[in-house]
Amino acid sequence: MASRPLLLCADGGANTAAARGFAPDYVIGDLDSLAADLRAALPPGRLLRVDADDTGTDLQKALRHAVEIGVRRATLTGVTGGRTDHALWNLGLLRLFAADLQLRIVDDHCEIRLVQGTVRFRAARGQRVSLSPFNGPALGVWTRGLRFGLRHEVLAPGIRDGISNEVVGDPVEIGLEAGDLLLVIQRTDGAEVTWLSE
Repeated sequence: MASRPLLLCADGGANTAAARGFAPDYVIGDLDSLAADLRAALPPGRLLRVDADDTGTDLQKALRHAVEIGVRRATLTGVTGGRTDHALWNLGLLRLFAADLQLRIVDDHCEIRLVQGTVRFRAARGQRVSLSPFNGPALGVWTRGLRFGLRHEVLAPGIRDGISNEVVGDPVEIGLEAGDLLLVIQRTDGAEVTWLSE
């Protein structure tokens, strides 16, 4: 938040943002969990009520709004803790919005991105990196700069993954020929990741 990006909150997420001193630019959802005092304090134009239905979560509705107003890159926070069902759903949003948004999920422990094609980044030597096939096999997976390199291999859910690899080179490159691959970078001791291609 240091660079003060546009802050979109999915319903009650605005309560958490406000408690940390951030005023949402928009609050999107059915607004059933937005605190009454915050609702009263925000200008009406910042509250975008989308009636509850079975077409997705408030976060999904917030991401749809982000696309509508021209956002092309977004960081999701507060989406991996508390409820496992929501965490699993939220991982699926990385794939669902891949054509419209460069999404990443950041929490206290890791950064998660969906790899489709190739990514390059710099990270601290020894930093843990995991590769997890998502929504079926990931084909032709290759890596550079990781301790356990892959050379056009197949990763498949429940069969073979790339858990707990380690950064040994600069830059790190990861690519695949087909499928979806979750890249999970552990955030240890405040180590930052610098993305060279997205």
